[in-house]
Amino acid sequence: MNETNLFYVYGKVKGFIDMEKKKHFSLFHIRSLKKGWLLSMTILFVTLTIVLVYLLFGVLRESRRRAVESFSRLSEVSAENLDALLSESQEAARMAGYSTAIQKYLLSDTPGVVISSSSAANDLLNAVRVYGDGFTEIMLFSERGRKIAINNLYTDLVQKAFESSGDGDVHFKSAFYSQELYYKGENYIVYFFPVQGIIDGYRYRYNPIYGAIVYQMDDLLANLIAENYEGGTSAFLDGKRIVGSSRTLTPEEVKVLCEQEPGFRMVEIDGKQFWAGISIQKDTGWKSVYFAPVDSMHITYGSVGSRLLLLIAVAVVLAAVLVLGILSMVRKDIGQLTEDIRAAGAGGGRVREPELLEIQPIARAFNLALDDLQASARREQGAAAAQYEAQLAQSHAEMLAYRSQINPHFLFNTLESVRSLAHRYGAGPVEQLVGGMSYMCRYSLYSRMIVKLEDELGHLGAYFSVMEVRFPGRYRIMEAIDPDTMLWPALSMMLQPIAENALLHAFTGRRSGIILVQSFVKEKRLHIRIADNGIGMDEETLEKVREKISRAELETAHIDGVSDHGPEYKISIGLPNINRRLKLAFGKEAGLSIRSKKGYYTAVEIVIPAGKESGYDRRFSLR
Repeated sequence: MNETNLFYVYGKVKGFIDMEKKKHFSLFHIRSLKKGWLLSMTILFVTLTIVLVYLLFGVLRESRRRAVESFSRLSEVSAENLDALLSESQEAARMAGYSTAIQKYLLSDTPGVVISSSSAANDLLNAVRVYGDGFTEIMLFSERGRKIAINNLYTDLVQKAFESSGDGDVHFKSAFYSQELYYKGENYIVYFFPVQGIIDGYRYRYNPIYGAIVYQMDDLLANLIAENYEGGTSAFLDGKRIVGSSRTLTPEEVKVLCEQEPGFRMVEIDGKQFWAGISIQKDTGWKSVYFAPVDSMHITYGSVGSRLLLLIAVAVVLAAVLVLGILSMVRKDIGQLTEDIRAAGAGGGRVREPELLEIQPIARAFNLALDDLQASARREQGAAAAQYEAQLAQSHAEMLAYRSQINPHFLFNTLESVRSLAHRYGAGPVEQLVGGMSYMCRYSLYSRMIVKLEDELGHLGAYFSVMEVRFPGRYRIMEAIDPDTMLWPALSMMLQPIAENALLHAFTGRRSGIILVQSFVKEKRLHIRIADNGIGMDEETLEKVREKISRAELETAHIDGVSDHGPEYKISIGLPNINRRLKLAFGKEAGLSIRSKKGYYTAVEIVIPAGKESGYDRRFSLR
């Protein structure tokens, strides 16, 4: 290293050190480590004292108040969730009962009508099973002795519940709940509701159909436990009778809880205090109770004071030890820095970073100066090669310019000519195939990254029109599109890969299948579902698919398409890629999820949150 370069490095380092000195020492004008140590200890002691007073008289009281408020809100939300679960499942069952297909199957006297409506009726119940939640079974019975159910495993339970709840007459005007029944090692309750006839010839004053929804008591109780508290218990009470509870209640607990009015309060049972949240369920009239010992929410409060005192004592000792250690480290780091600077001046390499943060900027400044010198040398060495590479780049640019002169409109015009000829000569399938291909090509070339859902559904329709030509009558498409979702933003080329994946894998070994495409808005989020009634996946395969989707969120793809974890994890263009694109375009709340059950269905759901570009300032009719 020559003399000029040494002066350059010295100037860089000196300027950097002066700047750091002003940054770290201008406040207190510290000139000695002893003075800095005394000042640090004083600040530490005052700070810890203030923190202790604040914790004892501010944070602990506020934490206790928030814990009680959290428990109160928990009991309210749990009851609301249970009401929503019962209402949604019962509404879905009623809608199924009033469908034309199920009514024809249960009531018609014509064998042909019964047979033809059987498939549609079962498809409808399968859809209720896929998208419903909270129930174990849904059954529908007619006065003609026919019935239809999701899985036919609870027929005996339903018959027993019906016989124990009334006189056995299928004609009743209002819905009711059965008594709790013990069946195959579990507790159940059954909800019965009447269904009027809506098809011609069966519109009676009485109901010719009645439905039953089977609920498992443990599933209902689980909705009351949204947060764990030590000793927390949930229960349903009907008058002075226990309908169900998460544990066996003592007679004293049952007596006290039955006497309480709805609301949130502290109760005393067997000399112990409990916080209890009590609500009346809208549909059942049950009293839902969630209660937990007061100590479970305040168990740490009594010991906080002693722990803080111990923490302060430990902090003071550690501070003294650290200051003494810093004195030793300063001497060590200065010696190392001096040695490395001498070695670097003689051409011996870079300066190692010291352990102390205050001294590290000196080493970094010296290394930056060395890097500047080395970069300047590399630029000079690469000047000759740059000119040659520029000539090659110019030649390559000219070649690309020639290639870019090929207009893609030529391809579209050719496809349009083929379609017109097919229309002229009556080749309907060829016209449909070429028209779908032309639309898909234009869409893939000219669509932006963010498009309207309406455009994306149009591209999906073009794809299905091509598939209909390739496989006539094999696939049946069902749509349930909310008109208010058509203008929502969506990713270009988002739906077609999911549908193609379903056609390729869901119906292996089957001659036909159904694809359901659904869109709706819920909680200011656009939901898009693509479901099939194909062969589904087992739990092991489903977990592997979910793991691959989750892994794609975290991995960073290289240019060659291989992740940081090695060549065995390829970045695919399927579900993981769509999930990653959604999060990049719409944020972390956007994403893709998949559900499946072997032998029954696979459902992929896309969620896109509302944003400025979604136009969500309008009022949507949420479903």
